[in-house]
Amino acid sequence: MRFFDYLFIQYKRIFKLLPGIVTMIVILAVLLGLAGAALVYSGTYQEDQQKYRLGVVGETDDEMISLGIYMLETLDESRYMIEMVQFDSSEEAREALRDADISAYIVITEEFSDALNAMTNDSKLTYYATSGQKGITNVMMDEIASVASNIIVYSEKGICTLRQIMKDEGYDKATRSAQIDDLFMVYLAALITRTNVAEITELGLSDGLSTPAYYFLGILLFFMLLLSFCAISFFIGQKNAQYRFMKSKGVGARQQILAEYIPFLTINIICTAITVALVAILIRLGIFEFDEFGRHQLRGLLEFSCHLIPVCIMFSSLGFMIFEILIGVINKILVAFMIYIGMGYVSGYFYPKTFFPELVQSIGEIIPSGVAFKYLGAVLLGDDYGIILLEMMGYTIVFMIMTIIVRRQKIK
Repeated sequence: MRFFDYLFIQYKRIFKLLPGIVTMIVILAVLLGLAGAALVYSGTYQEDQQKYRLGVVGETDDEMISLGIYMLETLDESRYMIEMVQFDSSEEAREALRDADISAYIVITEEFSDALNAMTNDSKLTYYATSGQKGITNVMMDEIASVASNIIVYSEKGICTLRQIMKDEGYDKATRSAQIDDLFMVYLAALITRTNVAEITELGLSDGLSTPAYYFLGILLFFMLLLSFCAISFFIGQKNAQYRFMKSKGVGARQQILAEYIPFLTINIICTAITVALVAILIRLGIFEFDEFGRHQLRGLLEFSCHLIPVCIMFSSLGFMIFEILIGVINKILVAFMIYIGMGYVSGYFYPKTFFPELVQSIGEIIPSGVAFKYLGAVLLGDDYGIILLEMMGYTIVFMIMTIIVRRQKIK
C-alpha cells in the first residue's frame, strides 16, 4: 500500500464523520460567541467604562467648598472620570465602600473648614480607600482625590487670603468684592483650561489591543483549541494491530501519522472557516466590529482569517499528539480539556494576563497558547510577527516528532 492510498482512506473516514463534527462546531461557536457578546456588551466590559465614584462626607455648606465641588462636577475635566456622591455620615460612606458602591471617600470636617477660613494649615482632609493590593482603581482615586482637594483647598486659601489682606489694608467692601471676583474668575479660567491638559485614549487590556479585540482573540483561540474535541470520534477504534498491519504493508509510523494528521488538520481548517463565516455575518449585520479591522471590516476579517492557518496547524498538532499519547476516550477528553483550560487561563484567554504575576505572565507567553496570542495580536496591530511564526513552526515540529515516536512504540 502506498502513502496516498492510506491518506485517501483517512479522508474517507473523517469525512463520514463530518456532519456530526460540524454540528458540534456550530454549537460550540454559538455558545462561545454568546459568552463573548455578554462579556463585551454588558457586565464586566461595561463596568470598565463607568466612572469612578468618590464619596464626600461632612461639612460642604461652606460657600467655597460647595462651590469647589460644584466646579469639579460640572467644569473640570475629571467629571468624565469621576462621580462625586454625597453622604450624610462616615458610617454610611464606609458601608458603601465595603459594598463596592464607591471606590473611596473624603471626610470634610468642621475643623478643616475653620482652618481654611482662618488661613491656617493645621487641618487636612481625611481620605479613605480599600486596603490590600494597590490596584488601578485605588491609584486613580488617589490622583482624583488629590485634584479635588487641591482645587478646593488652594482656591479657597487664595481667596480668603486676599480678602483678609485687603481688609487689613483698609480697602472698602465694594473694592474687596470686585478683587475677589476677579481672583475667582482666574481660578475658574484655570479650571476650564484643564480640559486641554489631557487626551483620554483607551489602550485596552493588554498588548495594545482594544478591549473587544482582546476578548475576541481570547475566545477565538480557546475555540480553536477545542476544535480537536469535535473530531474525537476520528481517534476512536484504532488498534495497535492495525498500525502493525499498515507497517507490514509499507506504511511506516511517520507516514501513518502524516496521513492521519492531514485530514484532521483539514477538518479543523474547515471548521475555523465556518466560524469566520459566522463572524462575517455578524459584521455584515452591524452587530460586531472593532477598530483593528480598519474601515473595511469584512476585508480586514478576510485578511486576518488567512493568518489563522498557522495557529490551526500548531493547535492541531498539539491535539493530535495528546490523543495519540493517551488511551481511552475519557482520558483523552479529560486530560486534553484540563490542559487547554490551564493553557488558556495562563495565557490570558479568560482574564487579562497583565493582572498575573510576572513569572506567570512569562510562562503564559512562551507556551503554545501564549505564542498564538502574541502572533494574532501582532497581526491585528500590524507589527512584525516573523519570529513568532518561527516559534509556532518549532512547536509544530516538536509535537509531530513526539507523535511519531509514540506511534513507533505502539507498532513495536
